[in-house]
Amino acid sequence: MTAVTPQPGRRSGEADTLTTSERILDAAEALFAEKGFAGTAVRDIATRAGLHPGSLYNHFESKQALYEAVLQRGLRPIYEILDRAADPEAPPGPEMLVALMAHLSASPALARLIQHETLAGGEHAMRFVRRWLEPVYARASLALERSPNLGDWDREELPLLLMTYHHLIFGHYALAGALGQVLDIDLLSSDAVERHTRFLVKLSERLLGTAEEGERGGNAT
Repeated sequence: MTAVTPQPGRRSGEADTLTTSERILDAAEALFAEKGFAGTAVRDIATRAGLHPGSLYNHFESKQALYEAVLQRGLRPIYEILDRAADPEAPPGPEMLVALMAHLSASPALARLIQHETLAGGEHAMRFVRRWLEPVYARASLALERSPNLGDWDREELPLLLMTYHHLIFGHYALAGALGQVLDIDLLSSDAVERHTRFLVKLSERLLGTAEEGERGGNAT
């Protein structure tokens, strides 16, 4: 199995160097993850960021603008990771999984925010899905199609593979609190993230095969 060394980080450990806008984004991301967009008040975000509620509007014109900025910061790097994985000039490998796990480790509330929003339903949730989640799946589909051994799967199974990866990657962080208590493991610790990343790479190699296996399969026919 390919060796991997994810290097997760926590923005909370860098609080002394954060700008005011970054502190606001961190506070908003955490509260949106806990309460969803509808249940989060601007004054609560300001309080958590250590600001007067009125001063928050010097940085973001509305709660919706702040929400969009949180998603922009959290999901744009994921788009870039998936775009690199879908690049036909780049060799297939475990880098995408390692990069996704490292990014989410630096912002574990993002996965909970996504889960909360998709479960909430309603018009706001549908806007979130269309604007932010659909591009993730479109890019992930292109990256998955580059796998050297995807031919072993029926085309109608591709959405199931995408959902499997979604649950295995985002679910690790979205359910870390509850499952960590059940399993008596800190699923956000560096050791747990590295172990889960190794598992993802191993599972992916078994599900999709390595480049060498794909070439052997093609030569066999």
